[in-house]
Amino acid sequence: MRAARGALPWLALALATALAYLWGLDGLNIPKFGDEMVYTHIARRTADSGHWLPLQSEYAHMRNTKPPLLFWQAMVAGQWGADWRMGALRMPSVIYTWATALMAALLAARLCRLRSGPAASGGAPAMQPLAAGAIAAAVYLLFFSTIRYSRTYLTSGPETFWMFGVMAALAWAPVRMLGSKLWFPLAAGAAIGVACLYKSFVLVVPMGFALLLCHLWVRERGTAPVFDVRALPAMALKLAISTALALAVFSLWFVLDPSPADIWREFVVGENVGRMKSGPGYLSVAFGGASGVWVILVACFSNAGLLLPVVAGTAVAAWQAARRGERAGHSETVLWLWIAALTLFFLVPSQRSARYLIPAMPAVAVLAALYWRQIHRAWFLATAVLSLGTLSVMALIAWGGIQALGDAALYPPAFWAMLALMAASAIGAFALPRFTPALSLTAALGVLLAMTGAYAPFNGPAGNFSPQVVQALRGQTVWVAYQFTGQTERYSFLLPGVKIAPVAAPLTRTADDLDAMFANGRYVLMQGDYDRAPCQRCRVVDSRWEPGNRPGSRGIDAILHPEKYWFSREYIVERPLP
Repeated sequence: MRAARGALPWLALALATALAYLWGLDGLNIPKFGDEMVYTHIARRTADSGHWLPLQSEYAHMRNTKPPLLFWQAMVAGQWGADWRMGALRMPSVIYTWATALMAALLAARLCRLRSGPAASGGAPAMQPLAAGAIAAAVYLLFFSTIRYSRTYLTSGPETFWMFGVMAALAWAPVRMLGSKLWFPLAAGAAIGVACLYKSFVLVVPMGFALLLCHLWVRERGTAPVFDVRALPAMALKLAISTALALAVFSLWFVLDPSPADIWREFVVGENVGRMKSGPGYLSVAFGGASGVWVILVACFSNAGLLLPVVAGTAVAAWQAARRGERAGHSETVLWLWIAALTLFFLVPSQRSARYLIPAMPAVAVLAALYWRQIHRAWFLATAVLSLGTLSVMALIAWGGIQALGDAALYPPAFWAMLALMAASAIGAFALPRFTPALSLTAALGVLLAMTGAYAPFNGPAGNFSPQVVQALRGQTVWVAYQFTGQTERYSFLLPGVKIAPVAAPLTRTADDLDAMFANGRYVLMQGDYDRAPCQRCRVVDSRWEPGNRPGSRGIDAILHPEKYWFSREYIVERPLP
């Protein structure tokens, strides 16, 4: 009973973090990634067609960018257009992410329970299983990669669930799963196949590599690797079963789609083979470009965001335990091998991104929970410092919003009270050594709440065009310049019922830009400064506030003039009469 009471604060933190994922879910202004609008566009156009396949898009080069399961998910969640809201489209990703956090929690609790006696460091008391599970869930949900990619309508939430699910099952009972002759290879193959139908058939390679490493490394006779050549045929057969089934599940796309040749050309060749290309510049990019191997090597740290110091502390604690001769158990070894397999595989493509290692982050969270008591306090204090700094930035942004709109009541008192409370948590991490880990994570949760709260007014009336104007423009065409494919999809939410006509051109800011856009039609969307009229001769139909730093702004303006740096206005303007 006492142990359960000790875990209550961690359980409360994990639950609060999970519920925080729902706040602002329906808004356009939350931490997100640009591909979300690309996928939303394809899903909307496919739903409009009334058919599951083929996938549809207004852009010829942006159709079969991902397998269909991601788009089918949105079509069902959005009721084929009847409930086409960002909250509805994102909710399946949130459910997947919650389920992944629960998996991490259950696995951490089990592995903690399997650890007997004192913790590895200096005879410290062992972590309570319930507390370890809650910590793993909270840590995973507070990783910035989880917040940005697995909360929004992207592939990250589903693919992480299915991929980590295989490795979590393996870590739950390694010897039993690896010894299974048929049912685990079949279950693993089916799960990998679903992940492939969300992301890409290429996922069979890192998954197969991870399973191979586990077969070679985790053996019944102790924790040390024991190679037995006689086991190779059975091992190869199991991997072949999983791989073949996964590819068979993915191949259903080719079977069901009336245009399989388009899938081959646009997805297999365009989206996948092109990322593996080599050439004279391959090595120079790999070791010197922005897409170099270092991006992958540090991905588990950069994906952690504010919890980067905690992940670094976990790595240090694990290294120190290994130097003391403490062997990791089978289950922990599986988690390390999973991280290693993804890291090694994604070093190969010519295009590298830390996002590729998002499926490894639940394993990182579980390992953090296992080594929680051995992580030096300084690492948690570093997270508290980062959180306090970010909270200060969010307060500055909110102050800029008040100045820009001239509305002192833009944010409710509860928002400022929350900021103060979370800042106090970060400061308290220094004053209360016993509670430093809990207070540092609480401050990180405060950053998630602050990011949502600071932009909350702009998910409401301030960030939208008036309903009367939207109603008056129904059936009309508004011309919108874009620089990135799918960038204009958000206007299907801002201007429902209005025909959006994308034009590949620089964003409309100057009089010359506006004249060029007026050559296309009567109504044009224009970006402008918050305190200046957008044009002299045109008629402003309506405007809305757009959060986000303006191109060409100086970094110092973020502090000196937050109202100008962080906010701009977007106008619907009408062409002047001749």
